[in-house]
Amino acid sequence: MIVKQMDLRSNIRKYFDIAYEGETVIVPRKQDHNVVIISEDEYNRLTQAGRLNDYAQALSELRDRKKRLINERGSSLRSHNADKLSAIRSFGANWNGNGAPAFSAKLIDSVGTLIAELDIQPEIFPTAMGTIQLEYDNSRHDHMEIEIADESPEAEVFTVKFNGEEEYGYIPASADAINDKVLDFYG
Repeated sequence: MIVKQMDLRSNIRKYFDIAYEGETVIVPRKQDHNVVIISEDEYNRLTQAGRLNDYAQALSELRDRKKRLINERGSSLRSHNADKLSAIRSFGANWNGNGAPAFSAKLIDSVGTLIAELDIQPEIFPTAMGTIQLEYDNSRHDHMEIEIADESPEAEVFTVKFNGEEEYGYIPASADAINDKVLDFYG
C-alpha cells in the first residue's frame, strides 16, 4: 500500500495497524528517499533471513576455501605419490630382503592412473605381496587400506575403526569406486 506523507500524519494509527496486520506501507518521498513501514514480526523475519543468507554465504565461502586447500594439498600429494610410484617401479625382486616380488610395470601404471583421478590423495605403500596399498585416516581416527593387485578388477578394502571394529570387503578397482568409498569413509 502506498500512502502520502500527509495521509500518514493524519492517520498514523490506521497505517501502523495495517502494517501490524502484515501489509507493507510505503511512503514516497522526494528523490526516491522512500520509507517502508512493516510490522516487527516482518522485520524480524527479514533480519533472520538476512542472517541466514549471510550464514549460508559464509558456509559456501568456507566450502570453497576448503576445496581450494584440498586441491592445493592434493596437487602436492599427487606429485609426491607419483614420485613414490617411480621409486617403487625400480624395486627389484627381494626388494625388502624377505623375498618380495618386483612390481609389474602394468600395476605401477594402473595405480598411477588411479592416483591422477582420485579426489582425495592417499598415502601409498608397496606391500611384500607385490601389491600397492592406498591408506587413509580420517578425523575420527579410523584407518582404511585399499589394496590394488596386478590385473585384478577388484580392490580389497580393510577398515579399522577407532573403537576397534573392523570391516573387510571388495570394491571395483576404479577411480569412481575408490572416490565413493573414500568420500563415505570421510563422511
